[in-house]
Amino acid sequence: MSYKRFVVSLLVLGTGLLFYLTHTPLLTNWLNLKEVNQNKDAVQKKTSVDLREEPNKNHAEEKLEHVQKEPGMYHVAYPRNYKFIIDQQNICEQKKPFMVVIVQVSPDNMEVRNAIRKTWGGEKFFGDKVVLVLFLLGSRSGTDEETLQDQLQKENQQYRDLLQSNFQDSYRNLTIKTMVMMEWLIRTCPHASYAVKVDTDVLLNIKNLIGMLVNLNTLQRNYMTGLVWYQNTVIRDPSNKFYLPHDVFQKDAYPPYPLGMCYIFSMDLPEKFLQESKEFEPIYIEDAYLGMCLERLGIAPTKPPNIDQFVVSPPQQYNRCYFSGLIAVMTESTDQLVNYWTDMNTSSAHC
Repeated sequence: MSYKRFVVSLLVLGTGLLFYLTHTPLLTNWLNLKEVNQNKDAVQKKTSVDLREEPNKNHAEEKLEHVQKEPGMYHVAYPRNYKFIIDQQNICEQKKPFMVVIVQVSPDNMEVRNAIRKTWGGEKFFGDKVVLVLFLLGSRSGTDEETLQDQLQKENQQYRDLLQSNFQDSYRNLTIKTMVMMEWLIRTCPHASYAVKVDTDVLLNIKNLIGMLVNLNTLQRNYMTGLVWYQNTVIRDPSNKFYLPHDVFQKDAYPPYPLGMCYIFSMDLPEKFLQESKEFEPIYIEDAYLGMCLERLGIAPTKPPNIDQFVVSPPQQYNRCYFSGLIAVMTESTDQLVNYWTDMNTSSAHC
């Protein structure tokens, strides 16, 4: 064989061998072995990172599960973990009241607080019955927030009668305000016999109220009274202040409930209200919501012995004898409240 033939044979053989190897898995695997090993290392590293990150991911998901949803337009943000900024933690232990009166008031309305202190809220003793009058308010945000808070702290240092929680104080949050009141009563005044919630525009005759309660002869349980409304129609007009859509409350009328201007309840009820509040979403109409709680508890509000002693729209013409016989009556202004009380308590004329 010549040298040229030998070289040609080698080239043909080499070409054939190369073709064979490149078309079998053997060479492919061999050529990719380094890449495979690199990928394997990368996968192991990624898996290691993922395993380290997984607890954080689960923790985040767990945290999200505990975030309470926004209440929406017609419900309120309750229950929540609200805290008291100003509190009277030992006051019931010290005073041992028969009755605790809570006036729900806005933080910036010091004028009406002073008016109540100087009139019906300044009366503390009725025979052997001690009455405690306190003002409940929420918080306000805005440019004057710090100034207002300083004023409230000073006011409380002087009178020691403010209760302030950190919920946003507004009309739409009245249900929150009321449930925070219930929480405070449970924690601070469990041994009082009765509690009263009253609005700032109400002239309250505590003497007549205690007379009504004492005449019940026995301490009441599951007791709630005031100006009880029956079959109050649910407002479906969106332009109305008290509008409630059908998908929030399906019935055409609310269960019976005492009007929010002033209601009285036995001290076994706050705990029951709080437990019931965990079972369904509270609506923003505070007094109607308490009526819903009562219905779910199987408790009917009690008519007062004389329902005419609770008045929403009194006669325009003031009459001392008429007003002196009432328990709770709405007034048109702070000045009117002060003038009526002053006349009833300082006039030498008697009915």
